[in-house]
Amino acid sequence: MTSLNIITKKKLDDYNTPFYVWEILFDYLNLDKNTKIYEPFYSNGVAKNYLAKLGYNNVIHENMNFFDNYNKYDYEIIISNPPYSIKKNILKILYIIDKPFVLIVPTSIISKLYLKNIFGNDIYKLQYIIPNRRIQFERLDGYNQKRTAFDTIFLCYKMNLQRDIVYM
Repeated sequence: MTSLNIITKKKLDDYNTPFYVWEILFDYLNLDKNTKIYEPFYSNGVAKNYLAKLGYNNVIHENMNFFDNYNKYDYEIIISNPPYSIKKNILKILYIIDKPFVLIVPTSIISKLYLKNIFGNDIYKLQYIIPNRRIQFERLDGYNQKRTAFDTIFLCYKMNLQRDIVYM
């Protein structure tokens, strides 16, 4: 997730996904508790704790550069809230990897031409889970924002959900 700090004019790209979001999402994914999950975007590492709290202990979540390390791990699925400033590059790699993934991304992504350009004829393998309310992400600098400025969706690839668009 990316936002701009008005005072420093610096992009903030490190936000945590709150536990309640992980909890709701995993209700829809129906993954086996032994599924090998790769959560590549570390932030402060709390995601692994959240997933363990949900009973998923086979999680790779290390403070390593995704672009240098995505092919060094053995995993079945990628689930993450990636840095939004580089989401296009992340999607290019994920398409090449060709494994199931679930990413929390801004809703605006569904209208981006680059999404169609990246996935081409496989665009039909994308599915969407739409949250029932706006997610309030956790900032790492301790500032508690009152409201996230945009809506997000869960962009899913090769997840074989019951429907292509799932409303939470």
